[in-house]
Amino acid sequence: MTIKQALTLRNIMIILCIFMLVLLGQKALAIEDKIQTVREAERLYAAGELIAAENQYRLAAANTAILYKEEQINARLKELAPITAIRSSLRGLVLTLEDQLTVKDFTGYMESYASLLSLKSKYMVTGGLYEVYYRQLSADSGISEKMTAGFRQFKEQFLAGLTESQKNAANNTTGAGSAESVKWSLLQIPDAYYGGPGAKEELLAAKFEAHDTARLKALAAAGSFQPMLDSALSMEEAYQSHSYTADWIADQVQESTTLILSKDLDGDRAAAFAGHAVAYRKYAESAGLKSSKVLKLIDSSTSRLLREAARQVRGGQYAEAIRLYGDLNPLQDTSEAVAAATLAWNTAEPVRLLPGGDVQGSYTLTASVTGRYGAKVAVAGVDASGRLVYADMSDDGTLSTRTGGTVPDADALIELTYDESLSVYSEVPVVTAIGSREDGRRTFTAYTIRPEGISQLFSFAGGGYELMAEDGSIRVSDTDLAEGQDGQTAIFRQVNGAYEFSEIYREVTYTTIDATQLELHPYEKVTLSCDIYIDSAGRMVASSNGRYLILQGETGGVTGLAVVSGQFENGYDYAETDAGEQYVPVFIVDSIGSLSIQIP
Repeated sequence: MTIKQALTLRNIMIILCIFMLVLLGQKALAIEDKIQTVREAERLYAAGELIAAENQYRLAAANTAILYKEEQINARLKELAPITAIRSSLRGLVLTLEDQLTVKDFTGYMESYASLLSLKSKYMVTGGLYEVYYRQLSADSGISEKMTAGFRQFKEQFLAGLTESQKNAANNTTGAGSAESVKWSLLQIPDAYYGGPGAKEELLAAKFEAHDTARLKALAAAGSFQPMLDSALSMEEAYQSHSYTADWIADQVQESTTLILSKDLDGDRAAAFAGHAVAYRKYAESAGLKSSKVLKLIDSSTSRLLREAARQVRGGQYAEAIRLYGDLNPLQDTSEAVAAATLAWNTAEPVRLLPGGDVQGSYTLTASVTGRYGAKVAVAGVDASGRLVYADMSDDGTLSTRTGGTVPDADALIELTYDESLSVYSEVPVVTAIGSREDGRRTFTAYTIRPEGISQLFSFAGGGYELMAEDGSIRVSDTDLAEGQDGQTAIFRQVNGAYEFSEIYREVTYTTIDATQLELHPYEKVTLSCDIYIDSAGRMVASSNGRYLILQGETGGVTGLAVVSGQFENGYDYAETDAGEQYVPVFIVDSIGSLSIQIP
């Protein structure tokens, strides 16, 4: 029989009837089930078993086979809504905890823990209506066991991470910094899951200290002093932000810093000491440390090193002292001490004031004075190229330098000196360069030192020279300017700021004569005795043996009895005499010697 033959109207009707009977049977069973569920719920409710009753009422409400005591069911469910909420919340938390543990979501886990605490604070109130029901539902859900197991899992995970980070820190490898988040996670785990506050504090303090000190020691051992301080400060700030006290950090920094500073001092590495000391001071300031053993060590050691530098200055070890002062400058301003040491050095070795004077061999000759010419120190030098260079330093340390031209015959120079008499006469420093010659004479080249520069004052050769104060001329002995004659003295006179040859010096002999013989000795050096007075016209007149002479030249204002020396140059002029105005000779005076007795 084919399917088409089987699908007759009668057969279809039979199948539909069977299907309807099945549905009706299921409906009847569902109706019966709801009725029984409601009855059971009422019984449990009447017996005070509200948790079980709430569950039955919920099942009945979900059964829509028949509308049976719907108002009563809804009323009971509304009354038992807190139990429903507790059950639903606990079930949801259990599922969430399982998911968070699977993906190791600690942040989410802590949020779930907070939700559990919130739920507990709402329903598990001592003496409250739902305390007993919360306890039962919580126990039934197993949430406490799951929470404990989860925190144990996270704690073991974090402690293992901290241990691994400690190993990395000790080996100075990467990964040490990742422990910071682990620390704060461990701190977040509630005390109860450590066995109480004391157990938690003891465990974490030991773990944190071991980790932190290993990290700081590794940095110090590697010479990473600043990174060590930075890490310590970062750790302390992080702990403070989590309201946690970690005294071991400052202790370890102090221990490592003391060791490093002691090595610097023992090794005479003042610059390294200063650098480390400055870094620690900044750390201490940032960390709020007003006093510590390290700060006291820094202060006492700095004072000792400064005393050592001062001792070096007194001992003439200027370079060492200045270097030590410079090394300590980052730690304490030593600019004044450096300036004082430099001044002492320049005073002791004036050549250093000259450009390049601190380089050995830069100058072939030097001459210096102290406390003269308005300078604290003044120095002149002839450099390797033969140039004259001058420098002076004022009392306030101001340095001034001037460079002149090349000194003649610089290769033959034997001495450089300040000429005191010429300096006084010229009112500026005068430096003379002295050289040797094959003929036994010496060369003399003098220079005036003025603010605007260096100028040559004279240059000549001879056995020596002398400044004549009365007229500012210079006499050069054994001059080479007297042709064919040795031992002659040349006279140089100043013309336009420089000395030029004037004449060969001739020693003058004065002949003593009577005034009546004056015309017999024209242009001759003569001496005569006379009585000097000043006439009404202000002329100096000499009376001698009945003759009158007008005196001109170096008269010096002398009157009375005197001896005059000079010469008659055939000149005449009028003068007032006892006999009236007369036309008399003019006597040019070289010198006058008074014969009048001066009564005190």
